[in-house]
Amino acid sequence: MNYVELVQHQAEQVFGNKMKADHWLNQPLVETSGSSRLQAAHSEAGYELVKAELERLSHGFAC
Repeated sequence: MNYVELVQHQAEQVFGNKMKADHWLNQPLVETSGSSRLQAAHSEAGYELVKAELERLSHGFAC
């Protein structure tokens, strides 16, 4: 799996379905000057940012 596939899978687990995960992944990520979370996940650094957000969400912390 590449970074994008990993983050899509992780988001689907956190949000419970693909539609909600896709909506969240297509929202801008502040740390990347407006790129979507999905676009950011194409790089290792961007993937790590998105993964960290998903981990916070899975533990009940808002991003």
